[in-house]
Amino acid sequence: MPVGRSAKAPGDAPPAPRGHSHHPGDHAGWSREAALARLESPERRRSLDPERFWDRVGLSPGATVVEVGAGTGYFAIPAARRVGPTGRVYAVDISGELIELLKERKGAQGLPALFPVRSTHDRIPLPDALASLVLLANVLHDVPDPTLREARRLLAPGGRFVNLDWKKDGTPEGPPREIRLSPKEAEARLDAMDLEVEGSWEPGPYHYAQIFRGRKPSPR
Repeated sequence: MPVGRSAKAPGDAPPAPRGHSHHPGDHAGWSREAALARLESPERRRSLDPERFWDRVGLSPGATVVEVGAGTGYFAIPAARRVGPTGRVYAVDISGELIELLKERKGAQGLPALFPVRSTHDRIPLPDALASLVLLANVLHDVPDPTLREARRLLAPGGRFVNLDWKKDGTPEGPPREIRLSPKEAEARLDAMDLEVEGSWEPGPYHYAQIFRGRKPSPR
């Protein structure tokens, strides 16, 4: 999940449309050209490689993945290749234009496991407990609580909830520092969704990632 930048870098993408968010979690006002320029730039691939990310997560064939704020499919498309014909990847976004782009990419790249899904801020039209893995990539710092509750609703018992987001400091790009969440702040927000952190790592110089699972009931 268009990204605001605190410093210019070579190949900077066009600015976000006025009146719309500068972060990748809300693509509603973005053309496909702007989204592709920002979300799939060479700079992003150098700093945050999606294949290495899925290697570290350990995504396996047959998994059912839901990515909330999937954008252009930066993470969802590699995931769809990995889960194979017995798995499913639901690429969720609020932008109708990007959902159409994902549908085109599904056909052009031969990705039967990829299922683009258009959502709203308070509804993801998928069944409860569907996913063995839910991914929020660069969106937790800005998604509203109704969206987060919907993402939590989709996680199957025993499934993994993965949060990937920007570090607060030391990044030449990314959303404004004041809206970013530290790992501890992210833990607190997801704790309120009955999720507890299981592990964390740094998938690149500008990001951190965390794996959560649903909290087990206390023994009686």
